[in-house]
Amino acid sequence: MGSRLRDTARLFELFCEVSPGDPDKEPREPYIIRKYPEGLRTEDELKDVPKFTFPCELDSTFVQHYSFVMTAVDSKYTFCFCRYDPRTNTALVIMSHLPWHDIFYKLLNSISNLINSPEKGELTSFLEACRIRPPMKDHTLKVTYNAGRSVFSCQNPDGRLPSIPENCNLTEYFSAVDTKCMAGLWAALLHERRVAIVASKPSRLSACVQAANATLFPMSWQHIFIPILPKHFVDYLLAPMPFLIGVPASVMNTVRMSDIGDVVVLNVDKNELRSPFQDLESLPPELVSSLKKALSDKNALGDAVSRAFLRALVGLIGGYRDAIRIEKGQQITFNPEAFVRTRKNMQPFLRKILQSQIFQQFIDERLELLNSGRGFNDEFEVECNAYADKLGTGSGQRLKQQYKDWAKTVKKEGGAFFKNFKDKANPAVQSAVNTVRQGGKNMKSAVKGLKNKIPKTGSRPSSINTTDDSRFSCGSVTPVSSNSSDSSPSREPAPRDPAPQLPLDLLTEMEHLFKNKSRRDSLPTSPHNQLSLADKSSCESTDLIKLDDSPTNLEDFDPLKCRDKNDKVETNKATDSALLHEYGLDFSQFGFGLLEAPAPGSSAEAPPSAVPKGWTTFN
Repeated sequence: MGSRLRDTARLFELFCEVSPGDPDKEPREPYIIRKYPEGLRTEDELKDVPKFTFPCELDSTFVQHYSFVMTAVDSKYTFCFCRYDPRTNTALVIMSHLPWHDIFYKLLNSISNLINSPEKGELTSFLEACRIRPPMKDHTLKVTYNAGRSVFSCQNPDGRLPSIPENCNLTEYFSAVDTKCMAGLWAALLHERRVAIVASKPSRLSACVQAANATLFPMSWQHIFIPILPKHFVDYLLAPMPFLIGVPASVMNTVRMSDIGDVVVLNVDKNELRSPFQDLESLPPELVSSLKKALSDKNALGDAVSRAFLRALVGLIGGYRDAIRIEKGQQITFNPEAFVRTRKNMQPFLRKILQSQIFQQFIDERLELLNSGRGFNDEFEVECNAYADKLGTGSGQRLKQQYKDWAKTVKKEGGAFFKNFKDKANPAVQSAVNTVRQGGKNMKSAVKGLKNKIPKTGSRPSSINTTDDSRFSCGSVTPVSSNSSDSSPSREPAPRDPAPQLPLDLLTEMEHLFKNKSRRDSLPTSPHNQLSLADKSSCESTDLIKLDDSPTNLEDFDPLKCRDKNDKVETNKATDSALLHEYGLDFSQFGFGLLEAPAPGSSAEAPPSAVPKGWTTFN
């Protein structure tokens, strides 16, 4: 139980194009036409992707964007984003560990434009340029393609509530479903029911399922989660445990309701919610009335809809802060009985939600952040502070002072508690961190040496430009020709043996990891678990406990201190062996032999155009 998001070192993992199969064969079997990178996944690992890509017959009159989720054995999600084009009768699919729907739909559109342009030969180079580290918060990733005439750009969306019309999932859900159905479905999810959402269009279906899940923020669904259910997996509807499943109307028509039992069904096409339970009636009437009023404005824009659900959750579970127990020298804990007493008019509901996995996951994450000394400050806590000020309880300031005193005690004791908690919480992470520490010093000099050997100007032959603002830039808009500023018009490029290939931008990533002045590259997190870094002014006025980096020197550590943005922050240590493997940081392989010597008779320094594909140019 816990976060379903996996730490990732790349914007996306895999791209593929899927065909619906031969229409003359029954049953019709979808299959993968091509993929990038070619050898990353085996056919056995991808065997279910075509079935989820074409879960039912698709309308062939318009382009559709939709998504599905693959759940690994460790309960982590892989998000798959699809673009079906009736002109080609194929679907483009991107697989990523990031739930950034709007960004990947935009990327799929760029890929489609490139495939259907005269520059379609750039596709591999374009994918190679995009498959790098995701942009950090407040940074922009830009990739130029189509011979420099088009640009794909994106920003990290984490830390923001979904808004209308920017968030396609919430916009679709809000326009398709009325206030009563949205509120009733939200209540059913809080009670962890077996929930099926039905729609005829996959694009509308997956959007509504994803948006309904997002209304639980800061909690997240912990049970079976299938945004689109293919007909091959219809038996999942018989599962006796809670689920949130999107069912195409054509698939639902093959199911007998008597077989699946007590299921809450939202029919999006009919705007109808059927439930055998009275979940909404079990919530406080004044809270339900306030939520429905906020949702009744069909012209709502921005984050008004998301904030309406968030404030309703604050009214229900915001009192958890009064149940946090902080004692000097002891691990911070949560008192369930004290939590039930925080809302006298809804104690039966609070006792029930205490047993739910979505609430337990939420509390576990909060306690882990507190006990590890990191703290937190997200939109939920901001609304909790506003609610406490309205009631005049001052719970936020009281907890903040208690935590400050507790942290000072730990600081005086040398920070042993923080260290022990982290070691016990994740020994695998500590092992990975120790590996980085041991090899880091040698790697810094090795990377600098490699950097000096690489030509300082020029580009890869891919014609791709990738930029993460204020961090690094590699490549150029167009290929560097022989008449560049660094060479005479008549100069011929000197022949050169091809240098060994390295993973794309490996040297850039290594340089970024070990560069002292670089800021911490936060690992991507879900909108459901986002822990945002507030600026100094907001921290002074509204924060509960400031999220900060794990300290290297506990004598200088203050979890409530708002650091200046220009302060140096240590490189993220919360990495694991899988992430190290992603970067290829096997230190033993970098001692020698990374660069081949130039061929006899070749120039000692090749012109910019001769930079081998796969190498990074540092500006």
